[in-house]
Amino acid sequence: MSENVKPIYARGFFNMNYLGETTQLTIFYYEDNEHYYASLNKEELKKELHKLKNNMQYFLDQEIIKINGKRVKAKVLFVRLGLLKINIPYIEFIIRFKGNLHKGENIYEDLYEEEIVEYPYEAIWILPGKIVSYSISGKVKTKNNILFLKVKKGTRISGNEKIKFVM
Repeated sequence: MSENVKPIYARGFFNMNYLGETTQLTIFYYEDNEHYYASLNKEELKKELHKLKNNMQYFLDQEIIKINGKRVKAKVLFVRLGLLKINIPYIEFIIRFKGNLHKGENIYEDLYEEEIVEYPYEAIWILPGKIVSYSISGKVKTKNNILFLKVKKGTRISGNEKIKFVM
């Protein structure tokens, strides 16, 4: 990625099924006034996608994701690059991880480095049971088994997410 490509927004969708398998779609949007991504030929794009996939996997490997206290491994399955406009590219990642759920209370946790957010982002979690509590930086709303998260640019995030839900 060129140093002149700046992130402007991100959105994540997390869907956990009753078997504890979570499929995550995360999309990052960028400002690219020099048209770095639009200028890539087929071979350069292939190399860039490979690099993006490896970089995302590296960052996921730094996180500690737990389901019911047991660490799980997130894996990047797919990456795609597209253009909303020639100067607004987006990168999509499909990520999957699986943990064991049980009847009653279940806990999802994600531990990562504390930081100040450089761009706004939103996430939606769809869980297989009613959300009973959560601890996540940002503005959160819940409705039954769905959690909506909005984080503004400049927000200090704790690096500790926790969602409890009951099946």
